[in-house]
Order: sequence, then C-alpha cells, then structure tokens
Amino acid sequence: MTLFQQTAQSALDYVRKSIGPGGAPSVEMSFDPRFEESFTGREARRKLTETLGVDPGFDLADEAFSAMVSLMLLTTTDSRPDRELIAPLFEQVERCRWRRRYRFLPESGLPADTDCTAMATGALRELGMLRVPDLQATVRELSLAASHEPDGSEDLWPWVYLVYWEDGEEPGTLSRGRKHDAVVCANALYALHLAGVPERMEERAVRDATTRYLAAHLDSGRWLAGTRYYPSPQAFLHALSRVCARFPEEMSTLTGSARSALAELPTGETSLEVALHVLAADNLGVQDGQDERRLSLAEAQDSDGSWSAGAYYRMGRFQVYFGSRYLTTAFAMRALWRSGGVSR
Repeated sequence: MTLFQQTAQSALDYVRKSIGPGGAPSVEMSFDPRFEESFTGREARRKLTETLGVDPGFDLADEAFSAMVSLMLLTTTDSRPDRELIAPLFEQVERCRWRRRYRFLPESGLPADTDCTAMATGALRELGMLRVPDLQATVRELSLAASHEPDGSEDLWPWVYLVYWEDGEEPGTLSRGRKHDAVVCANALYALHLAGVPERMEERAVRDATTRYLAAHLDSGRWLAGTRYYPSPQAFLHALSRVCARFPEEMSTLTGSARSALAELPTGETSLEVALHVLAADNLGVQDGQDERRLSLAEAQDSDGSWSAGAYYRMGRFQVYFGSRYLTTAFAMRALWRSGGVSR
C-alpha cells in the first residue's frame, strides 16, 4: 500500500468504529473555530445560556446532519459502501424526517431546513435508496422554500432557495427568519439537477435564479469570508464544485470561475479545510498542489486514524461552531480516496 492508501484505510477503520447502532456520533460545539475547547450537544443549551445569555429554545444533542454528510461522502467513493455501514446512518437520518423534509435534530423545535433535506435526499438517491419520483416530489417541496416574495429586502433574491420554509406547516417549531446561504443553495441545486430537467415553471425559475445567485456570490468575493452557516471559504467551493462535477453541462458557466477562485485560495489552516480544498480541486479538475495537500493530510493523521475537529458549520446569529473528529475524518478519508483507493 502507498502512504495515502494506508492513511485512507486507517480513516475508514476509524469511521467504521465510530458508527454505532444509533448512527454517526454527534458533533461537538465550540466558541473557537479551531476547537481548542469544546462541549457536547447535551451541554450546549446550558453553555449558550451561561456564556451568551441566550437560550436557543431546544436541545442540540443527537443531530443527524453528520449522518447526512457521511452518506453524501460515501456515495462518491469508488465502490459502493457496504450496507452494514449505511443502515444505521439511514435510520438516523430517517428519524429526522418530517414528511418530505428533514430536520437537523430528531425532535421538533428546530424546523426542517433545505440544507438537511437536499443533502439527505441527494445522498439517498445516489445510493439507490430513494426513487426518482420521490426525489422529484422533494425537489418540488424545496422549490416552495424559494423567496417568491422578497418583501423588498436587498438581502433576498427572488426565486432563490431560503434556508427554512417559513410556511408554518411544521408543528411545534418557531420561525427562523427568511435568509439565503450560498452553501445551502449549492446543495439544494445539486438535488434539483439530480431529479432531472424540471417540468414545472416554478422549479425552472428557482434553478435559474439560484444559479445566478451562486455566480454573483462567487464573483463578489463574499465567499472568502464564509457564509452565514459555513465559516470557511473551502466549504463553499466544495459545495459548488460538487454540482459542477456532477452536472458539468448545466453548471458550465460557473466552473471556470470556481477554478479561478480555488487557484487564489490558500489551502487552509485546519485538516478539515485541507480536505475540503482537495475535494474541491478534484471536482474541478485542478491537480496543481494536490500531492502536497494530501501529504499534509497524511502527516496530520493521529494514531487512531482520525484528524482533529474543525469548524464545518456554525450558528447563524452567534459564533458557535460545530465539528468533530468524525466529520473531519470522513472528509479526509474521501479526499485521500482517489489517490489510490481503499481496500475492503
């Protein structure tokens, strides 16, 4: 085995050991994006109340977004992952489903969002666990979350996906406000394209408007500061690159700009940022510096096969970051995969 193969194999072993009967381990949270100190989801409500003086109104334990990300990453490996690995992740994700929408948490309080819904259904379709008609129905549901009536706000684009539905349909949840996030938009656009060419005018309008929104976000340079929910620029380029790689014809107008943006971006400080950079470069066909980035990942791996936690996403209003060794390792494993594969 090459160094990269050995590193990826150790990462896969760590991922396997981490996934239990209940699914993927929950993320931890930190007020520091480098995760020098962190706390669990079960401690989060108390920590936020004590430190920020704000009660989020719900507990943050047992999230399923880590499982959704895991399924997304496992669909893009060179061979299908075994069902023993997938089954608990699927069940964990299903516990967070409400009708055709998916929540971050299994209990009500925090409503379903378009990011979780697009990530979950896209991954399940790629794994052959969701029928095309069901995905198409979900895409129609996602289009209902677009900002059809922007209310004159300069921050809202007509027909672009919002993070939350804000339609009052889901019981036991509170309004979260109307807002866009470019990473969320890229993930939702992936699901839309995966469902095929939209037949309904509304979905075509959402597709075209969201593509323009992503192009404007990229050209503006605002992505360098992260998005509302994703703090690192690498997270945005990774999400955008996934759509460009999977649907090259539909996304041809953005691919060149995404490559140029990636070429100007430093690799990143954390292992998570390096892994996201490697994945984005692979998706966009950029090979310069890839061996060096993969080598830095291999050298940063801990003896148990994992990498340190990094900030993958955050709360919108507060500087509270979410990440885990498990999530970083899942991304790093995928980043090393193409360099030689993982034996099974």
